[in-house]
Amino acid sequence: MPLHNPPLKDRPEVLSDWVELRTLADDEGVFALARLQRYWDTKRESEATDVEGKSTSEEFTDEEGISGEDSDKFIDAIADELGERASILGEAYPFEFSASGNRFKLKDTLSLGAWTYIFCLLFEHHKEGDLWTGSWLPNITHIERDLFQACATLAIAGKIQGCAVSFGWPRPDGNPSFRKKLKEVYALFGEGTPREDLHPGASPMVKDEEIDVIAWQPRPDRTAGTIYVLGQVASGDNWTGKSMKGSIDYFHSAWFSTRPPSTPSPAIFIPHAVPPIGEGNRKERVALLTEKFGMIFDRMLMPSMTQAGFSLGLEKRADIHIERMDDSEKIAHWVAQQISSLRAAGAVPL
Repeated sequence: MPLHNPPLKDRPEVLSDWVELRTLADDEGVFALARLQRYWDTKRESEATDVEGKSTSEEFTDEEGISGEDSDKFIDAIADELGERASILGEAYPFEFSASGNRFKLKDTLSLGAWTYIFCLLFEHHKEGDLWTGSWLPNITHIERDLFQACATLAIAGKIQGCAVSFGWPRPDGNPSFRKKLKEVYALFGEGTPREDLHPGASPMVKDEEIDVIAWQPRPDRTAGTIYVLGQVASGDNWTGKSMKGSIDYFHSAWFSTRPPSTPSPAIFIPHAVPPIGEGNRKERVALLTEKFGMIFDRMLMPSMTQAGFSLGLEKRADIHIERMDDSEKIAHWVAQQISSLRAAGAVPL
């Protein structure tokens, strides 16, 4: 059985992830939330009765589940979270409720943004743990991590409606050396002059200086003073220990004889959905983390921006240069393969 039983005592965000994965695992891509409610009722009743069949004084409290003893509130909390995701992501959300509202289902037709959402969902939950038993796990290799960088490149292009280059290693265009790629990118940008000689304190063996994506919004007059983004892709669990903010000044000092005059903005791209912590909500958590990381592209933003960047690239505008457009089909293909593999893995709970 690939999935554990639903983690009833976890946050609505985690249970909603479980519902999404459970829906993907179904041969028809459908899951009835009523099943989850029946499981919640059964579990609560079993925990409220001792081994002799006598009722205990211990209650199934808010600390032990999302809604204490009210099964309707339990389902409402999950339905609200799923509904909010659909509202935020729109076309880029791959799931929908049936007309009756009784069934949660995978959409019949998926956009690149929707494929990207599932891509991020499987990336976030790719290890044995609270959701996966370990009998099946998403196949994540360096190839898929590079595809996540492709998502990030398209996403920043979509967000700023501008140019985006996949700068991190390995690079998509034959893996040119760091300094060669640097000159190519900033010639396109039209700002800043990379050094001709190596800075005495800089390493000659550097690959990307932790910068994975470079993006800018070209001005019609081709002058300075535009949106300029340096981003880091963090597909692992340790993303909270990374930040571009401390690297930007070093990057410009070490590798440029003349810095780009436009003010650079840091960004980070993660497959995780930033969760609320403590008494705060997700919005408050993202606001706080933005002070540390700059722009945060997580699972609640990245899919729709990836779709927007891809759509912009299809316009083939002369002033817009976006790399990784050809990787869109690879992203969709990998997700489709994982869904087929998951469904072939066997029985799922409920």
